[in-house]
Amino acid sequence: MTSKKRVLTALNLKEPDRVPVGSFATQVAGKLAGINVIDYATDGEKMAIAQRYLFEKCGFDILFPFSHVGMIAEGWGSRVQYMDADASPVISEYAVKRDEDWKKIEPFDPESIDGVKTIVKAIRLLKEWFEEEVFILGVMFSPITSATHIAPLMNVLKQVKRSPDLLSIGLETITESLIAEEMALEDAGADGIFLAVTRATGELLTRKQYETIAKRWDEKLLNRINLPVILHVCGREPFLDMIVDYPHVKGINWWDRGTRYSLRDIKYRFGDRVCLLGGIDQTRTMLMGTPKDVENEARDAIEQAAIGGGFILFSGCDLPVSTPLKKVQMLALASQKYGKYPIK
Repeated sequence: MTSKKRVLTALNLKEPDRVPVGSFATQVAGKLAGINVIDYATDGEKMAIAQRYLFEKCGFDILFPFSHVGMIAEGWGSRVQYMDADASPVISEYAVKRDEDWKKIEPFDPESIDGVKTIVKAIRLLKEWFEEEVFILGVMFSPITSATHIAPLMNVLKQVKRSPDLLSIGLETITESLIAEEMALEDAGADGIFLAVTRATGELLTRKQYETIAKRWDEKLLNRINLPVILHVCGREPFLDMIVDYPHVKGINWWDRGTRYSLRDIKYRFGDRVCLLGGIDQTRTMLMGTPKDVENEARDAIEQAAIGGGFILFSGCDLPVSTPLKKVQMLALASQKYGKYPIK
């Protein structure tokens, strides 16, 4: 199978020739390919070259052309600061400082935003180089997650309680922008959308709060997406049972090694409805462990969730930029060793 067909087969809850492999791999792709953080984040060709490295040298089936949250947030007026070579860029100034500022943000045109243009260029180049050989994800953030890139997270959490009407005005504008962004990614040739719904977790909001203030905007965006969607959620108490029923969702990705929701449990509960992406701890194993630790964890993940299909070996969140090459390569090696179907 080609990598793209392998991934699509898993997303359709069937067995491919082997377990597909990918990762939430951003700056680490640039580091491995010898490209510094600033160039990777601002030059679409260099971003594409770095992602190509993950396919050619690491055996990834899924490519992830993206850098940092500020790439999109700049469209609403937030500002980004670039640090040293091994540090991810950070939002240095938020566009929304007071509750009333939500009335002032405006929808953006993706073609006018440097960060979006960088991603679009990277996707177009990857499609030109690989055509239909590899699965390329367009990366986006949900409306409420995007709000926390326009205003500080703690401010947004307070606004959920004290000024939900003003926040909803902002979320409507954000959603309009995200719909336009998705259309740009789809037009560039993305094979699927990786949508980060990172605030759908009990550490930040109650389930009722999320359903009241955020869910309808998530669904409005998802109903406009025509590509397969993979949802990514952070936190130790992710609302997996809620997001699994979102429209057009083919896969879910969460930090299974850091929550009480193991791959085995979620495979039993939802494996007949959605593909699971996970199994690899991006910090304790990929950063601090040995290649053998990576191999063992990958094998355990395959044993938990791969039988019957509907599983992709993936990290729980963004790989640290200093993750060694040998451990990244081990993901594909472990899949080839333990993940060939039929799995016994």
